[in-house]
Amino acid sequence: MKKIVVCGRNDGGKSTILGELYKGLKNRNFQPLAVGSGVQDEKPYLHKGIDPNYLTIAVPEPGRDIASDIDRVIRNAVNQIKEKNKLIENAKRALEELNKVRSVLELGHLSQKDIPKTAALPDVVLIEAVGINDGYKAEECRKLADVLVTVIPAGLKGEIIMEAGNFLLDEADILVVTKVDETPRDVTSTTIKLLQRIYRTKPIIPVVATKGVHMNLVLDEVIKGLAEPMILFDPILPDETTKRVN
Repeated sequence: MKKIVVCGRNDGGKSTILGELYKGLKNRNFQPLAVGSGVQDEKPYLHKGIDPNYLTIAVPEPGRDIASDIDRVIRNAVNQIKEKNKLIENAKRALEELNKVRSVLELGHLSQKDIPKTAALPDVVLIEAVGINDGYKAEECRKLADVLVTVIPAGLKGEIIMEAGNFLLDEADILVVTKVDETPRDVTSTTIKLLQRIYRTKPIIPVVATKGVHMNLVLDEVIKGLAEPMILFDPILPDETTKRVN
């Protein structure tokens, strides 16, 4: 399965973006598996509309991201769905056999309405990159992601954006600038213009994720990346970080 990684600072609204992407992908006939942060429990993700059957929480080691353990986490989550589906199918067959006996004894049939339907297996993984303490410098996220979505708070200081070694900005497929109500419009505009000067070929999308504003644009870019991920990859020349702003 291809992996969409939502990364960035922990105050950038990553889990909100994750929830919006989950709902958007569902509406586009994907079935995502969401991998949430072990820093918090499942409740915030459930409140964002993620089906608990397709939610798993990864607990990162101190100071590390979940990337080192992600394959095991995904495999376990998929196996749980398969096992639950197997139990459901077994329950249906058992009830069918019981109803045959009840029919012979003229006891009437028992309904299968209380037996849940089997769940579709996920076809894409949505991961919130967590456990990162240095903002935009975790290279393992790029190695993990087929589509890398980097989240930048609209009020982030320009000096932080321009720091050398911001690997997750340099290597992002999509840059999402998250705006909250208290962020002044001119601050948001300044942040976007700075990013546009540095990353001229990348999609840079401002969103108000809590209201779903412009999330459809992010979703379009993500789906484009799933179909043809190499198109979005923007190779970084060795000396580019020293020439970040002309």
